[in-house]
Amino acid sequence: MESIIEERKIGEKLTIGVQTEGEEIGLLVASEDVSASCAFLADEWEAFVEAVNEADQAIKEEKKG
Repeated sequence: MESIIEERKIGEKLTIGVQTEGEEIGLLVASEDVSASCAFLADEWEAFVEAVNEADQAIKEEKKG
């Protein structure tokens, strides 16, 4: 398993990590209370990233007013 992003703290209590193994891309999201991991194939990962980017853009537009 190759780490793309070692577990990275992105908030006071939130950590993420991304790894690859074979054709799968693994995403880990963890807090003090709970953790979740998901495995994506390349096309699923692309769709996931696209959806997150779309949500990010919508949030930024909403904040602009």
